[in-house]
Amino acid sequence: MTPADWQWLKQWRDVVNNREERLPDVGRFNAGQKLLFLVLALCLAGLFLSGFVIWRTYFAFYFPIPVIRLAALVHAVCAFVLITAIIVHIYAGIWVKNSMSAMTRGTVSPGWAWKHHRAWFREVINAARSRPGPN
Repeated sequence: MTPADWQWLKQWRDVVNNREERLPDVGRFNAGQKLLFLVLALCLAGLFLSGFVIWRTYFAFYFPIPVIRLAALVHAVCAFVLITAIIVHIYAGIWVKNSMSAMTRGTVSPGWAWKHHRAWFREVINAARSRPGPN
């Protein structure tokens, strides 16, 4: 997370209200995308590990009852957070104009990149300018 990412998070009201011009310039991934990745990775790891503990057929007899109960609670919390994060992600994808076409095509317009990820836009443009042209 960069200082611009932390500032982006502090300005979450501007994000929600589509006031992009007030937000700091961010790279290819904004703080919300980075946090979503972290939450999904941690929740999946939590589901995986707690699932082994509560998998009665093969592993539950290795653990005492209080550990199994705690694992069941961790499993439920991780599942709830994961499902909520996915729902919010889907909503955000629909809410941000032209994001769905970016996900289905794999490309974005220069205007979209400039509006939502200015630091990344500048990085791509500068890299393209510094490449040697055809001889």
